[in-house]
Amino acid sequence: MILGIIGGMGALATCDLFQKIIEKTDAKTDRDHLHIIIDNNTQIPDRTEYIMGFGEDPRIEMIESAKKLESMGADYIVMACNTAHYFYEDIVKNTTVKIIHMIEETAKYLEKIESENKDYLLLSTEGTYNSQIYQKEFNKLGLNIIEPDKKDKETIMKWIYDAKASIFDLSIQEYNALISKYMKDINPTVILGCTELSVIANKIHLKEKQYINPTAVLASYCVELAREEITK
Repeated sequence: MILGIIGGMGALATCDLFQKIIEKTDAKTDRDHLHIIIDNNTQIPDRTEYIMGFGEDPRIEMIESAKKLESMGADYIVMACNTAHYFYEDIVKNTTVKIIHMIEETAKYLEKIESENKDYLLLSTEGTYNSQIYQKEFNKLGLNIIEPDKKDKETIMKWIYDAKASIFDLSIQEYNALISKYMKDINPTVILGCTELSVIANKIHLKEKQYINPTAVLASYCVELAREEITK
């Protein structure tokens, strides 16, 4: 099995996904790891800007990346970007390769491991909030997405775009101050719904039990698929 990754959205996020797949693979030698092809296509226009109505359409480059990975032998494809899943159906229509839906797999994973909890505080880009892609997948399974207020959304966007520029001046105290506002009544589980937030979590040394990371869920699912293929 060959895994294809549509990367470049952004470069650090792509690297983070690749690293997590490697770390989650039970490998004793190089040959035990997954065969992965990455198209780190940094020419894909900003997804959030397009969804918000003032940017270039990213679908042309995303579809081009998918076709390129297909031509290179990828058996299935993932995207290292949450917001990019707004365009999931467009990519599916233009390739014969299976495209794994990170947000769908995250919802399935949470339904399985957290039978009592139904509330999830989503930290993401403005594009992801506006697209409602998390609400769509989570609501299918009776799970509830909580969004921060407008000011906090703007703060989270700054965290994300700073990370894209390799600026990491966020402190764990600032992060906790924002999160604590939404923990008073229902204590929802936090979802890091942007791959840059995964990188930030590592930088500020957040403990894994404090959040759900869709990138990590996706990485585990990719490893599981490869394992199932080997045992067929």
